[in-house]
Amino acid sequence: MAIVFGLLFAALASPLIAQSLLNATALDPQLSDFNDLLLANPDAAAGLLTNFSSGRQKQTILVPSNGAFDNYRLRTGSSFSSLSSADLGNVLNYHTLQGALSSADLQTPGGLVSSTALLNTTYDDREVLKGSNARLSQVVYISTASSARGAKIVARQAAGLSSPDLRSGEGNEVTLNPTPGIWSGGTFYVVDGDHSFLTLPVNQTNTMTARGLNSMVLGLSRTNVTDGTNAAKGLTCVCPTDEAFAVFGDLANTMANLTAGLGSLLATLTRHGLTGSYYTTNFTDGDLIQSQNGYPILVTRRNGSIFLNDAQLVGTNYIARTGAVHALDRVCAIFYFYQEVAQACGLLVALMI
Repeated sequence: MAIVFGLLFAALASPLIAQSLLNATALDPQLSDFNDLLLANPDAAAGLLTNFSSGRQKQTILVPSNGAFDNYRLRTGSSFSSLSSADLGNVLNYHTLQGALSSADLQTPGGLVSSTALLNTTYDDREVLKGSNARLSQVVYISTASSARGAKIVARQAAGLSSPDLRSGEGNEVTLNPTPGIWSGGTFYVVDGDHSFLTLPVNQTNTMTARGLNSMVLGLSRTNVTDGTNAAKGLTCVCPTDEAFAVFGDLANTMANLTAGLGSLLATLTRHGLTGSYYTTNFTDGDLIQSQNGYPILVTRRNGSIFLNDAQLVGTNYIARTGAVHALDRVCAIFYFYQEVAQACGLLVALMI
């Protein structure tokens, strides 16, 4: 009898597990606009409409609710479905994460950087994989303790799980319902928030502007390196906030030495450009990272905070077309000077003890 019941349960469950994304999302009436979008745009949604073969990598789909479509219409004055097929395809690719992420994956301590299906160089022009010509796909950052300015928030609760925030282009955030749906190709999560569709990444300086890092943008312009900054592949810009730059000096007036020598504005700015795509998940304690002008940057993780030399990250994981942008609470000291000060402080503490 138990064997018969087990076989009956398997027979009933298998169609549910093997169902397409359309059939799986059709079970929720609040996802009808998403289904209509896929059906009306078969070219843009081709990867989500086809039957999922066993040989393909599993995926996680971020599904905007009907409320997201309404919010988009109110915010822009036009329907999301009015976008061109190419634009829709890019957005849907950015909503497609590699691997079938579980609820536990989304609760990863310290957050999770997840690769997506977005490879269009207009929005993704990071490094190529070492030893090949294959490019890295664009990413998103998922965390249960994030905000647009990097501070922790009070986590929303659903079914005993924290509702993760997901950060996309320009540092914009959406909230994920932490309970996954299941389809034949993997999992899906319903998306909520002011920017309920992920924002496609833009260049470094536009990302800085979106996060209010205007002094860094001004400095790059004054030293004529804006274009070079935006063209550099695999670049992480760690930008002192406007308040930090105000303490350092008035970029518009007082820093007359723009490009000559260690104390120039250009040398200061390039010290804040790191070679490679760095997110909070791969800033490793004790690492020395090379800046654009060759000076080392020491990573220190302390009491849940991340420091680059003496500067603390206060805004993090703003996804950019060619890498990432972070905000610092001060202008980063030159490593050798910082090291001497740190050693002197350590000696002083030892003498006091």
